[in-house]
Amino acid sequence: MKRELCKAFCEQLNVRAVKAGLAISTGFTLSDLEPLGFYVTGPDNMGRFRIEDDGTTMPMIEAAGIDLESKTRKEALDQLLGEYGASYDADSGELKSLSMPEDEIPAAALKFVSLLLRLQDLILLTPERASSSFREDAIKAIRTVLGDRAVILEDTAISPEVEFPADLIIQAAGREKVAVFLAMSEQRVLEAVVAQMAVTYETETPCSVVALLDRDSTVSRKLRQKASNRLTAMPIFEGDEKAAVQRIEREVLGRQRAA
Repeated sequence: MKRELCKAFCEQLNVRAVKAGLAISTGFTLSDLEPLGFYVTGPDNMGRFRIEDDGTTMPMIEAAGIDLESKTRKEALDQLLGEYGASYDADSGELKSLSMPEDEIPAAALKFVSLLLRLQDLILLTPERASSSFREDAIKAIRTVLGDRAVILEDTAISPEVEFPADLIIQAAGREKVAVFLAMSEQRVLEAVVAQMAVTYETETPCSVVALLDRDSTVSRKLRQKASNRLTAMPIFEGDEKAAVQRIEREVLGRQRAA
């Protein structure tokens, strides 16, 4: 088995000499289906070598919509690079290993490939994918908490007169319905505010409107003040999911029935 496994991995390995050292292509593929590769550069004046990527890994991740300057992402990136003994040169866009003697290159190369593969997972956190994940997680959490105590409809209009449909319309027996807008952007919060104004002053539909924010940074301070003064509630999902969903539960069922 070991021989067959080594053969399977090594047969897809392509090594060629380049001016800076060696260019290695592996059998792994990146998110854009391009082969994953790296370079072994050196030796330097001390006879040591370094493993580097081609300078496109991090720019490609940023091009996919990942903000590497945000505090959370930067801390995660620094932790990951530290775990694999690598560094990132923001000016050149290159990922690099520490310098090492020649006999350490094979083991270090395997670690470097693992790092490149793990970095590809950051692309799964693009705004579009994050939006889908937030929606799925929030709806699942709300359905779990409410169970069969309320009827939950997805992507439904509050009433024919209200322009923006809610992500969820929730109604418990003997209670007015609650419209939940899942907000990943300021635009969605504004739509919730418009809906609240419409049901309050135009249609007089018995309905509470809640904007469930994906995270605290979803809205600016100015919009937060405006929305907070008009919406029934505006809980924040990230970091305190349980309390955010319980806030919606209390609105749907009333304080006593939700306790």
